[in-house]
Amino acid sequence: MRMKGKKLFATGLLVSSLTAAASVGVAAEDGKRIAFFVSDLSNVFHQSQAAEAERYAAEKYGAEVVVFDGQADSAVMTQNIDQVVAGGFDGATLHIWDAEAATPGVKDALGEGIVMTSFFSPITDTGIPTARSDEAGVSFEMGKQMATAWKEAHPDKPIVMVQLGWPNHTEVNSGRTAPFAEGVLSVDPDAENLGALDSSAGQEAAKQIIVDLLTQRPEVNLIYSEASNLTVGTMAGLSQLGRGKFEDGKPLTEIVASVDFDTVEFAQVYDPNSSLKVSMGLPPIETARGRIDLIMDVVDGDVAASTDPAEEFFYKAYTISFWTMPQEDAETWLAAQFGG
Repeated sequence: MRMKGKKLFATGLLVSSLTAAASVGVAAEDGKRIAFFVSDLSNVFHQSQAAEAERYAAEKYGAEVVVFDGQADSAVMTQNIDQVVAGGFDGATLHIWDAEAATPGVKDALGEGIVMTSFFSPITDTGIPTARSDEAGVSFEMGKQMATAWKEAHPDKPIVMVQLGWPNHTEVNSGRTAPFAEGVLSVDPDAENLGALDSSAGQEAAKQIIVDLLTQRPEVNLIYSEASNLTVGTMAGLSQLGRGKFEDGKPLTEIVASVDFDTVEFAQVYDPNSSLKVSMGLPPIETARGRIDLIMDVVDGDVAASTDPAEEFFYKAYTISFWTMPQEDAETWLAAQFGG
């Protein structure tokens, strides 16, 4: 599952915790040894991705995968890069949050002849290949669908949109924030955009931001919550204000979009009385296979170990929508990607 392609944008991710790693290895005979970084192994997306990487690498390439848990801590992610050389790995697919801090370790590994790739964000000037989800198209589509639904329900109420996420993160901006706004504006060129509000502190921060913002600007009606943990806070804040509701599939006060569609969001997206109506589905199975394939493509000489600028490879993301994806299809998608 490899897509070579256009230049898009996304976010940084690198991960690892050697303690968690040791228990997640898959032995392989005479195969390559691959370090597979995830940013937070408590996240179900990364759990599924890690499990598939182990299975797929062993089955297709006879390779051993060791998973490094970044524990949602940038310092842990960076420290674990040192283990790539020390642990005798042949290759690594990194998920890093602080690319600058990671650069010396990446260059050291390249100097030792280790194949290095990145997931989500390029690593400064290292030029290592980067695997990314094709997020921009989904963000645009979600914005377009939300604007269309709002205009149909409330043709006389102007659109006022906002995004909750990481305003200073290049890949988040290009894969989520900017294309979402473009999607809204494609329907209503006069829509007001309040821009991205820094919610990097997490769920509770997102809740407070929503409460404060909507107290001052109650006319806000399209909200893009750019990660599932932020959406938990966003929806809690809306509930506190007596908002977050649809009536028979029609918006009353706002429409919400999210990222990282999961079983919790499934219940809300397909609830005709919830204002969460679209979410970006990032597929752990396809993503894991793409990351492993990219390492092996470098090993086989099909992809350069380093280029200027870094080569980026894009893997499919999905628009999970109350309006355009039947509930049964979403249930099938969840079962295929996450099991159950």
